Parts: sequence; C-alpha cells; structure tokens
Amino acid sequence: MSAHLSTGGTPGRRPRVAWLLRVNRLLGTDPAFRSLPAFAAAFRGGCYDRDVSVSTLSRWETARTAAPWAAVRRYEELLGLPRNLLTATARTVWRYLAPAPVLDTAPVAAGEDLLEDLLEQALSGAVMAGEDWDRLADGLCARPDVVLMPSGTWYGLAERLVEEMVIADDLPWMLRFETLNRLLNHPRGGRTVVLACAELAAGRSRATATEIVCALDNCGHPDATGRVLAELIAPSGPLAHRGAVMACFRKVGYRHFDRGQLRTLVRALRDSSGAGPVADQVDPLRRWLARTHPEHARDLLGGRGTAAPPPPADTAAGLLTPAVRRVTAPVRAIEPDLVPDTTVAHALVAEALTSPVFDVRLYAAFLLAATPYREPLADAVAAELARPSSVRHEELAVPLLEALRILGDRRHRALLKTLAVRPGVPRRTAYVAVRALGHVAADDADSGFLRGAVAHHHTAWRRTRDPVSAATVESLVYALGMAARDDLLAEIRSDPGFLPTARTAAAGWLAIPGHRRASALR
Repeated sequence: MSAHLSTGGTPGRRPRVAWLLRVNRLLGTDPAFRSLPAFAAAFRGGCYDRDVSVSTLSRWETARTAAPWAAVRRYEELLGLPRNLLTATARTVWRYLAPAPVLDTAPVAAGEDLLEDLLEQALSGAVMAGEDWDRLADGLCARPDVVLMPSGTWYGLAERLVEEMVIADDLPWMLRFETLNRLLNHPRGGRTVVLACAELAAGRSRATATEIVCALDNCGHPDATGRVLAELIAPSGPLAHRGAVMACFRKVGYRHFDRGQLRTLVRALRDSSGAGPVADQVDPLRRWLARTHPEHARDLLGGRGTAAPPPPADTAAGLLTPAVRRVTAPVRAIEPDLVPDTTVAHALVAEALTSPVFDVRLYAAFLLAATPYREPLADAVAAELARPSSVRHEELAVPLLEALRILGDRRHRALLKTLAVRPGVPRRTAYVAVRALGHVAADDADSGFLRGAVAHHHTAWRRTRDPVSAATVESLVYALGMAARDDLLAEIRSDPGFLPTARTAAAGWLAIPGHRRASALR
C-alpha cells in the first residue's frame, strides 16, 4: 500500500515489482528460463541493448536494486507475455506506492515528428490504443516546456483520454490511467487537465466520476486540491464524492492540504453520513486521519477521541481469516519448490481481501492478476463465493467480488450473474456483483439475462427508492455500456418512467463517439 498507509511488515513498491518479475520468470512457460544464467544469457536483445549478469538479475528480483523500465519490458519479451502486462502493472503500482508524488515515470524522448503524429491522431477521429497514449505522454513529458496550439488542445486531449479511460478495462485502463496521472503533473498542461477532469466528473461523466476525481490524488497543483475539497463540501454526485474521499488518503499523506484546508476536510468528514453503497471509504478515512492527525481525532470520531483503539483489520474475523487462508492455498500449491518464498503473495492476498482502503485492495489485485497465480486465485475466490456463509456476510462477499472483478474471466461470469439476481442475496452484495458484470467478460453479454436483471432491480428500486437499489440499476447501465448493448441503452434512455440518473447514464454511453469506444478496447 502507499507509504503513508503502510503498516509494519507490508512489502514496499520495490519488493512488489521484484516479486512480479521473479514469479513470472519462475512460473513461465519456458522451463529453461528458470535458470538465472540461462535467462541472463538470453537477456540482451529486443528493447534491451546490453548484457546483464546473473548478479544484476538477482539484485532486481530480490529488490536490492530497482529494475530499469526497459528491463521490465525485456522480461515481457523473453517470457512471451502480453505487451504491457508487466510494464503497465509495475508503473501503476510504483506510482501508487511512492512515498512522494510521482511526476513522471521513465519518460522516453520521442522525436518531434512522432509527437506531432500522435497529437494529430489523438485530436482526430482515429483510434488510439493504450500504448499510443503512453507514447504520447512520453513525448509530452520529455518536453515540459511544450506549447500546444490552439489553446484548447490540452483540454481536448484530456477530455478524450478521460472518456476512453472510464470505459476501458484491464491493461487498456491502466495505460490510460497512468497517462492521465502524468499529464496532470505536466508543468504546462497540468492545470488544464485538472479543469477537464473536474468538469467531466461534474458533467456528462458523473456516472463514472469516482476514478476521475480520485486521479487528482497524485497531483499537487492547488487547483487539484481545491477541486477535491469542493467535491467533499458540495458534491456534484455521490460517485464524485467517493472519488474525493479516496483521493484524500494520499493528498493528506503528501501534505497537499494546508492547515485551513485540513480543517475543512475534517468538518466535511464529520458531516458525512458514511452510509450508502458508495460511502464505504468515509469511515476508513476518518479513522486513518484520526491516527495521523490526532489533534482532530475528537472531531472525527466523536466522544471516542484519541483514546479510541484502532478498529480490527476486519469486522468478520471469524470468516475472513479462514477465507484468506483458503484463497492463498493455490499460491502454496503451485510449484512450491520453484517459489519457496511466498511472503509477498500472501501479503497481497491478505490486502486484497481485508484492507479497509479500496485502492489498497485494487492495487494488490492488479499485481496478482499479472502473474501465473491469476487463474487459480480467481477459482479460489469463486469457490469462496459459492459458500452460503460468504454470500450472507457483506464484509466478506464484497472484497471477494471486488477481487474477482480483477482476477476473473468468462468461467466466472455465470457465478456473478447468479449473485446479481438471486433472491436472498444481500442488496450490497448484489450491487457489487452487478458492478463486476461490467468487467468480467463484459463482451459475453446475454441479452435475456441483462434485460431480466434490469427489470428485476428497477422493480426493486420502484418499491424501495433506496440508494442501494438505485446504484445497482445505474451499475447495470454501466454493464450494458461495457457490453456495447446500445439497444437496451436506447430503451432505458427513452423510458420516461425509468430511474432518471440511469437514463442520463444511458444517454451518456450512447453519446460516446464510436472511435473512442473502439479505442478503449485497445
């Protein structure tokens, strides 16, 4: 987890990236590369133009020194992994775990012709792959004094990037999210990118505002800090408020708030209810802020003040502890002689299932998903969700479903469909299952099921008018958008009796230009 959220014994960013390289080499498809000398002998070539020694590889894989980004790319090439699987994951985790804001990660100077070509591509109706955005950020960050004309160019870039990011998934999402983080910190363009994020989150992208506002956490520009506080004090919507709450973990740790702003944050948290399907991060932020700034503990925690003991790591220890043990079992079972040290893997599984901070769970799952452990871990998570006791207890079901959203594949979609509509499933559990439908094999959409799920949850909303039911319907619209089911989106948009926020979200999906929707898949 991020340095300012870490506790004793938690692996830092360098050990995590080292572990990512080591397990992919040891558990890869080529048994010859399990030998460090053989791997070193083959290393020169591709994107890496010099020899490496066995001792150098050993230092990279044991975290004694950090591996250069070109070396991470070379691991991908030699191991036959999908391009960007290791590099995008490592860069994402490296930035999140940094003890201070990361303004850029390993910019590669791009020729002016290439930069101009990429700018023209991004500002046109052409398709932009995630790697195109990555190379465009390389070129712009290598030129901190670059002037883009006309004046609206920065805004246009940010607008398209954000719109693609919020409908992308997996590696295409990572590449765009990292590009956004880099552009937010660009000396010349960052302020305009902050403005674009704020206006999109409060406007047509309100249905996906959480990640847009949360992306401001690494940006130290005063405008970014002001926008986060504005979404806490007078939210443009519940999802934007959630993104602002999540951003505060790192912005406080990076000291982006001055004393007056910190007091404003404390008052906003004190007045937040912390209830509802998207308010799950309010209480964790209150508790963490009370520990890091005990002078505000009484305001944040009420009468408990500074004497309040830290809450347990989970609220259902009797269920979570054995669940973590069972989910971790595949890590111990896969080639134990090849990977005798499973400390990092065990820590990641524990974080993914028990951390109260959503981003900590998310980034742990990203790392696990970029290794050969992905499939067996996903199966183990699914097996836990098949237990009736797991589904009954939201404290366990929610992190399991969130992990499956990252680790799962088409084999697990049937389970998610069942949990999304089965009678007796707690409402928040069903909501998170519905949310996962937009990520796990979203293109494998069953029209009959989706139509039935929409009717089921919209009927529940009409009956109860509660926030969880409304959020579930809105998440079904997200799943329809990710599945490109424009026919069902059009039906929702044109139904005057449908949940208004869901109609707005459906209209937003239908308004996204085709070239941007196609780009988000790449």
